[in-house]
Amino acid sequence: MDSENFYCDKCSGNVDKKDDYCPHCGALFIDGIGCSRHKNMQADGICVICGEPCCADCLSEVNGRYLCSNHLDYEIYEDLARVYGTSDVNHAEYLKNFLECEGLHPFLYSRKTNPYSLGGIDYTLFRAAGDYDGHIINEMKIMVPLQEVTRAEELLTEFEKE
Repeated sequence: MDSENFYCDKCSGNVDKKDDYCPHCGALFIDGIGCSRHKNMQADGICVICGEPCCADCLSEVNGRYLCSNHLDYEIYEDLARVYGTSDVNHAEYLKNFLECEGLHPFLYSRKTNPYSLGGIDYTLFRAAGDYDGHIINEMKIMVPLQEVTRAEELLTEFEKE
């Protein structure tokens, strides 16, 4: 067993010695990877959600992580992304258990602004937590590791059809 630790030069995240890119930030460790959309362009990084290599034209850096244009609007905390939100705690728990049964690693996150909330999805009497940043405040968020986002969304879409 190799006890040596390896870290990404960009984000200092712990990586495996055989990784081609950092799973935390999307920095590439090898050369010669082409952009998935522009085949004649060199990839500058990997989208941490879908794993697609992207050139500078297709890639954006958000909070130190590389994201493709399809995934720019995701709420990301630590190495988790929001895949579902509801004000119903029981429904959130049910979906969390469903995703766990499918082998994923969901986490429930709640960011209530204050005890005076009227309980609606995004309405509060005042925003003690600061300015509204475009994300729904009073919501139970189902978060999954970045590499599980695509699979979690597929499962949740199938689940809602049934």
